[in-house]
Amino acid sequence: MPDPAAGAVRVLFLDVDGTLTDGVIVESAAGDARHFWVRDGLALQWARDLGVLPVAISGRASLAVEGRMRDLGIECYVGEKDKIAVAERVLAREGARWEQCAMLGDDLPDVPLMKRVGWPIAVADAQPEVKAVARTVTARPGGRGAGREVVEMILRHNGTWDQVLGRYEAV
Repeated sequence: MPDPAAGAVRVLFLDVDGTLTDGVIVESAAGDARHFWVRDGLALQWARDLGVLPVAISGRASLAVEGRMRDLGIECYVGEKDKIAVAERVLAREGARWEQCAMLGDDLPDVPLMKRVGWPIAVADAQPEVKAVARTVTARPGGRGAGREVVEMILRHNGTWDQVLGRYEAV
């Protein structure tokens, strides 16, 4: 597959529900709960450690999401209706350009941000309209390894995947 981004990816924006989770939300008197794929979290830490800033942006407020992202050391914004405004603040702070960014999404609220980044990516089970905007569609569904798949693609694209393999003596 040809490289879908012109240069190195510096920022990875991620929707949460339906991309890093399977989209199931459990509500109880104790709060909300989500299912996160453990290997997605590990991969996000690799990305962060190798110069790709993962930024989770969710339209829904969630203590479960905040807790998981805090546990991983990943920048996170919840309850955000305007994902573009959040992304613009991150880009200004980081001195990055839109074309240096990727976005992983699954549903219509993700489309405006996906249209701005250099590498728009949809999960395998994304809505058809989201897949139509994406330059890449993962083989894995949201919450079941799509995040890991995307990080591996980006690190390969950036030329840093071998550093992950070397860390675990997998080469």
